[in-house]
Amino acid sequence: MDDVQDRIDTILGAIRVYDGKYKREELDAAIQLKEEITPYLIKVLEKVRENPHAYIEDEDLYDHIYGIMLLGHFKEPSVHKVIIDLFSLPDDLPDKMFGDMCTTDLPMILFNTCGGSIDLMQSLALNKSADEYCRVSACQAIAYAALAEYISREDALDFFSTLFTREEAEETSDFWGLVAIIMGDLYPNDHIELIQNAFEEGLIRPGMVGYDFFERSLKLGEEACLDKLRQDFEHRSLDDIHASMSWWACFQEKSKSTGVTQQIKIQKISEKKRASAKKKKRNQAKKSRKKNRR
Repeated sequence: MDDVQDRIDTILGAIRVYDGKYKREELDAAIQLKEEITPYLIKVLEKVRENPHAYIEDEDLYDHIYGIMLLGHFKEPSVHKVIIDLFSLPDDLPDKMFGDMCTTDLPMILFNTCGGSIDLMQSLALNKSADEYCRVSACQAIAYAALAEYISREDALDFFSTLFTREEAEETSDFWGLVAIIMGDLYPNDHIELIQNAFEEGLIRPGMVGYDFFERSLKLGEEACLDKLRQDFEHRSLDDIHASMSWWACFQEKSKSTGVTQQIKIQKISEKKRASAKKKKRNQAKKSRKKNRR
């Protein structure tokens, strides 16, 4: 038992702080000790949930990144609520802590840990105070759940259709366009009128996606659309965690000598761009409202 604890302590110590090296051997060791190390990884994420600012202020902390990827790989349902809570944090807190993971790996992590229930993913999708990209990732996870028949395709589309009331996001948000794309991937034959109306009402910006995307989906048919979605699902699978993580920019040779994680630098640039975009959208929305009041 002491030997197992020593191995767990070594793994946790190695993944705690970013040093530019991808911890392949430590991840393999963690996978071998899946049952034993899982509670420790969950505790890492619970600690982040209790004090997210500690992980934002110390940019070199990295165990939450390895931890959430490992738990997604493990398909551990007992961590699902903690993950939902983390990505339901307001404003851009999830982006500051997890960066591009909010849009790239989160859908599969949510799906893998949901244990066959979509309830909490729906609650994140509906949470107006959460980051809109995290909400869209929850919608993507629900689409994957439809592939797995945790929910019917029709019920998934019906749920997505409730997100077009104009009350879900700011007027200039990409939220509706991204959700509509997910609907297109599920073959939106019974909801094409809703999508048409969303274009006409300006909820879906032409710069986000053109209506021809949905026309192509209808021409493809249900089976072909689902086959494409299934290919995306398989491509984003976390079954091979090394294939999912080892290529990240922060683990490439050129980033090892920086002293600061390349990943964090990318995150900071992303934050500035998104903050600027949000400010621009708010200003546009204000001008629009003022114009409409005249």
